[in-house]
Amino acid sequence: MEALSLLLYLGRKGALSRPITIKTVSVGNEMRISQQSVSRWLMKLVSEGIITRKKGIKGYIVKVTAKGETILRDTKKELNSILVEARKITITGRVVSGMMEGRYYLSQKGYTDKIKSRLGFRPFPGTLNLRLISIEEMECKEKLCSMKGVEIAGFSSGDRAFGSLRCFPCWISGVECAVVIPDRSHYGFDILEIISPKNLRKALSLKDGDEVKVEALVD
Repeated sequence: MEALSLLLYLGRKGALSRPITIKTVSVGNEMRISQQSVSRWLMKLVSEGIITRKKGIKGYIVKVTAKGETILRDTKKELNSILVEARKITITGRVVSGMMEGRYYLSQKGYTDKIKSRLGFRPFPGTLNLRLISIEEMECKEKLCSMKGVEIAGFSSGDRAFGSLRCFPCWISGVECAVVIPDRSHYGFDILEIISPKNLRKALSLKDGDEVKVEALVD
């Protein structure tokens, strides 16, 4: 809609909740458009029932209607959807058996409590390991490695130090998970480690060699 920018302007000025007074010259100056464009767009919004307008002593008194509010809410949903898509990194890999390291580390209370606090779930004691199947997939992992993610601080238990982690919320076939990037890993760069509140192999009926698509969210 040509006049959507004007509708957004009126919303920012408070016309969603109350009638406000505007002057076309002032609006044009603030929006860096001509007074004629403001007048034309106002007429369009009025004719389509998106705003109400009447002449006041110091300018026009305008108010966004229920239809206008619906348009703004729908615009917000669409923008949110676009922004979420822009934050997604999709990585595909093949299921491989690990070295049981994940089971050991995810049995440590120092990790599980912090993951529960930061990610909202207590992880199943074990990781799903995916071998990345192309250079492009490893480049996606490299992109993740360059980002902050959700930080899980390291800790000490007895005489052993456990390193910090970075986690990135993700989904596999609609199941909530998180990519884990340890500061120190026993695996090569071509392995992607996934944690979840569920045993993903059982929940998704996965076996070694199965291709899995991971959709991770990044800031």
